[in-house]
Amino acid sequence: MMICILPLGAELFFRFAEAAVYSMLLYFGNIEPIRLFGGSNPVQLGVTAASTLLRLLTTAPLMYAAAYRLYGMTSELPQKRCEAFSRILLRKCTFKRSISAALWTKAVGLLALAPAVFFGTAAYGLTGEKLSPREAFLAANALFLTGVSVMLWLSLKLSFAAVPYILVRFPKMTAFRAMIFSVGFMRGRKSVLLRLWAVYLPQMLTIAGLPYALTKLMTAFSLSIDIFIKEDEYLEADRAYGRRRKSHNSGKIPFGKKRRIKAAADKA
Repeated sequence: MMICILPLGAELFFRFAEAAVYSMLLYFGNIEPIRLFGGSNPVQLGVTAASTLLRLLTTAPLMYAAAYRLYGMTSELPQKRCEAFSRILLRKCTFKRSISAALWTKAVGLLALAPAVFFGTAAYGLTGEKLSPREAFLAANALFLTGVSVMLWLSLKLSFAAVPYILVRFPKMTAFRAMIFSVGFMRGRKSVLLRLWAVYLPQMLTIAGLPYALTKLMTAFSLSIDIFIKEDEYLEADRAYGRRRKSHNSGKIPFGKKRRIKAAADKA
């Protein structure tokens, strides 16, 4: 439960710390609330950059270490269950691989979100009191493309949920390859994560049930990843065996020719 709560706790801590600094800027700095969304204040930009950096350096290693321990619990490797969480967290490769994966996923996520921002801005710019039929048609199309772009972005973010577990399962795989692999790996399987969220989200909305539901959610998802990997390995091995398999001691019966089958010895 503690290893599952730590990544969420670090994320919420820096989010609330950033919001607290913004509240102090509004109270003592005579800044209008709308200016917080513009990014013109240098103090605000510095706080945002520092909070984002600290959140990245803290949350990514904690999530990787949690995935490592959960993988040891849900897989058939009991020797990994005895390794201490602090020892996993303080490894050099943990910081290197987890932070690299977090940077790649955030960069690709921002690129995937760019079309939604573009079409959304275009749709907002075309709105008005009096619109010509051409402008209304363009606004409707821009709004539709915004929705499609947002759905694609959400689908990509769901695919990235498997990245920490893939990094743990394949230690020699680079962070970039793990990100690309997760997109194809989660194809057709993102509904499992959505169903898990639907089951445990009502419990997570309550303060008392949050630790228990979050632990169940992350453990169930780790078990699902392990099952998916075994399924892919089995299918790949079956395909490879099917390509190499030959029929031994099997005679070839030519088509178009009738062959007489001799009676068995006991019926002769």
